[in-house]
Amino acid sequence: MTGEPGLVGAIRAGLAALADPVRAPPMQAYMKSAMPFLGVPTPQRRALVKACCQGRECADAVALSAAMSALWREARFREERYAALDLLHLPRHRKRLDLSHLPVLLEMLQTGPWWDFNDEISGNALQLLLQRHPDEMKPLLRQWARGDELWLRRAAMLCQRRMKSGFDAVLLYDCILPSLLGNPCADEFFIRKGMGWALRERAYQAPDEVRAFCQEYADQLSPLSKREALRVIDSRADS
Repeated sequence: MTGEPGLVGAIRAGLAALADPVRAPPMQAYMKSAMPFLGVPTPQRRALVKACCQGRECADAVALSAAMSALWREARFREERYAALDLLHLPRHRKRLDLSHLPVLLEMLQTGPWWDFNDEISGNALQLLLQRHPDEMKPLLRQWARGDELWLRRAAMLCQRRMKSGFDAVLLYDCILPSLLGNPCADEFFIRKGMGWALRERAYQAPDEVRAFCQEYADQLSPLSKREALRVIDSRADS
């Protein structure tokens, strides 16, 4: 199955029509991407995906998974992979997201090991799944946080960063603690940065909690993680 051929084909054709050969090389260089870019900015790309979905929306979860997989696996340009994730910004598609999409999301995290894909998947799709299916997602995220794959650890740390309700602080720290200094992946920049980012977002709602965590684990947090974690707290103290 190759997904919704009409939708997938329309998105590919639309992206090709918007291609900007002047923008493309700098975008590829910035992202350090082996896959070339078409040079389509994010607002234009998302507007295109929304327009292409009018009258072609995926009818159910299976069709949505197939369309995402087709755009991702057959991509020749990075924007096609972004478009696979943009499908989840449409309200009707978001309603259809369920645990059956975990295999395609895991494939994306593992075959697109870079921060742009990782942060979009963790902050959008994984957050929705966590809110809708906490009993299944929490053990999985804890498993990822203890595993050998850097990008799954980062996704586990960051998937609650946009949550307005249902935030689980215990889960956050359970996903951070396995990556403190002295543990696997702890020296990786994107782990240290992600850890600091996750703590910084938590600090908006619970500054005392984050400060206490940073004090308790001061010797096991990298300078980068501590700096990021305390940025909000320090800025409030200075104001």
